[in-house]
Amino acid sequence: MNNSLTNREISRQFRLFAELLLIHGKNERLADLLSGAAYRLQRMETEVAEGDPGVGSSSFRPEIAKCIKELVTTGTLQGLDELVQLTPAGLYDMMRIKGLGGKKLHILWKRAKIDNIEQLLAAAKSGQLRKLPGFAKKTEENLVQAIEHLNESSVEFHYADVAAAATSLVTHLQKVLKTTFVSLCGEIRRQATTVSRIEVIALPFPRSVKAAGLKKILHIATRNGNSTEGYTPEEIPVTIYHATAETFIWQLFERTGNAEHVEKVTKKIRRRGSYKEESEIYKAAKLPFIVPEMREDLAEWEYAKRPRPLIEVADIRGVVHNHTTWSDGVDRLEDFVAACRRKKFEYVVISDHSKNAHYAGGLKEEKVLRQLERIDELNAQMKPFRILSSIECDILVNGDLDFPKALLKKFDLVIVSIHQQLKMTEEKATARVIRAIENPATTILGHMTGRQLLVRPGYPLDFKKVIDACASNDVIIEINANPYRLDMDWSHLPYALKKGVMISIDPDAHSIPEIDNIQWGVAAARKGGLTREATWNAMPLKGVEEWLRKHRKV
Repeated sequence: MNNSLTNREISRQFRLFAELLLIHGKNERLADLLSGAAYRLQRMETEVAEGDPGVGSSSFRPEIAKCIKELVTTGTLQGLDELVQLTPAGLYDMMRIKGLGGKKLHILWKRAKIDNIEQLLAAAKSGQLRKLPGFAKKTEENLVQAIEHLNESSVEFHYADVAAAATSLVTHLQKVLKTTFVSLCGEIRRQATTVSRIEVIALPFPRSVKAAGLKKILHIATRNGNSTEGYTPEEIPVTIYHATAETFIWQLFERTGNAEHVEKVTKKIRRRGSYKEESEIYKAAKLPFIVPEMREDLAEWEYAKRPRPLIEVADIRGVVHNHTTWSDGVDRLEDFVAACRRKKFEYVVISDHSKNAHYAGGLKEEKVLRQLERIDELNAQMKPFRILSSIECDILVNGDLDFPKALLKKFDLVIVSIHQQLKMTEEKATARVIRAIENPATTILGHMTGRQLLVRPGYPLDFKKVIDACASNDVIIEINANPYRLDMDWSHLPYALKKGVMISIDPDAHSIPEIDNIQWGVAAARKGGLTREATWNAMPLKGVEEWLRKHRKV
């Protein structure tokens, strides 16, 4: 029985199963049920794999409950495994194209005999697709644009989307190879915000390894004396570097840090030799141990002068920046707060959208007052836990805030963010953000650049001027921990810390499961050398309340 399967992992397999069923033209009803269950699983707080799988899955339709039980009990779904083997590799690439669902992929594959992106692009450009049912000239144009965008970003994946697969691969290899000499390395071990592949270092594979069940988790493409290349069932590229037991630690060090970091450390070492721990390498270089995520040739050298504890997930005492059904969240205020209490946090900051974000159910003044009343009622019932009232207040085009000072004064704190009209010059964007920072009602600057990783770069800013303004106005800067944002970028942390600006690691949660986004924000923050002392929501409730009494200006 595999009780370690998370809802997220089960959801991912269900989505893949649903898509493959449609691609193969099989059991559309089951595909619909799987898609619905996948969506629901990602928003459930309890893990269905924990305890008795029959009990954990009992709230689902019988077909889905059966799938959950099979997956948890055996670690696999026979129906999914069969479809994976029958699906051409090129179709997995096509599944990533925006606007192509399983039904359209079925038509392309079975009717037009198209099973890879190159064929699809050629057919779209030549006008051949419009002859197919469900396709038109506009569809062709949209597909060309989507493919071109995919080609620009296809070499990158969000770290959060590959982390679980990478960990599973390492665990599986350790079992297959019967050794602990297996580890992640490269950018994924550094927990980069986006990665191009999963990199692993391991002992060389014996010839019998293919027969040991490796195919379920790794499709091997090429193999030589130095490395093995392949990809996961989710089509994530994998490189496995081969090492001996004697060279394993040195190669792990050498293949983890970026080139500049490795070169600077290596220059301080007289001999390469054999090491039992990575810490011995840093000791030989007369440096403190540098955690893998910091090995970017940026924040680590200042850290090495004065080592101090970096922020950890367990240090976060409060959940800041969250949305409920009052605006565009999926969970009720009461349920979201209860989840934070169960997770042992001391406080939560509720910050639904302001009125300008009408597309996200932004709150008008009258609704704000009703929410504040409800927060007061809940606070009276749950001491010492506290709900801090806030709003994610839109920064308007001229830098003003969406609500007047008199209303903003009623909140415990105010988070300010830009959500609309993002196309700006650096000069205009910087002036707009700084004007909002200088507003006396502002407490936290939310997602500094508005970027979405691998989708849009965000508006250009003079980061030093923005950080200087935050330092001068006692404004906290958010690391938005949504794994598709991670904004501010970790590379700007050293300057912010130098200026004494406090940082808040905020999940920007729109559902209870998204509270756990905090882990991705912490990973990014550690890369930039963020300490517990400089993290605003690592303070206990009393510390936060005292900070607000001293620093709020309205």
